[in-house]
Amino acid sequence: MDAQLQLTPRIRVGERHVEGTYKSERHFLDFVINSQSLWEALGKSQDMVSILCTEFAADETKKAVNRLLLREKADLPNERRSLFTCAECDDLGCGAITLEVHNENGKISWSTFGSENKWEARVQFDEYAEIGPFTFDSTEYERTLQQGIDDYR
Repeated sequence: MDAQLQLTPRIRVGERHVEGTYKSERHFLDFVINSQSLWEALGKSQDMVSILCTEFAADETKKAVNRLLLREKADLPNERRSLFTCAECDDLGCGAITLEVHNENGKISWSTFGSENKWEARVQFDEYAEIGPFTFDSTEYERTLQQGIDDYR
């Protein structure tokens, strides 16, 4: 049976610290698969937000979604695509939660979740071994992600 993908609004709460540093508030759409929040499972502990963050540049967000739709080149080596990025700056240099996306016979699959950055060749998989793989109906998948871009605007 195909997995059900939903996009759910979330907020990363901002904070101002006594010494003058701060953590910016971020509004984003979480990837929820079969009622499981991937932000809770993957991004929150790493202080990352999804690629559908309203405070990040709209054109970059659209490119990121198009990478998940396999319409754009992967943003990391070995055909890996970012799902969660640095909550402050969206820079892959700070690190990202990534995955592989495949399209076969009308099915989209997400697999091989890992943590990486654009400066090192290695991908850390151990922490994410229990996540996925997930298979989606390609029509529903595309509709959900397109709705995410529409909601983002």
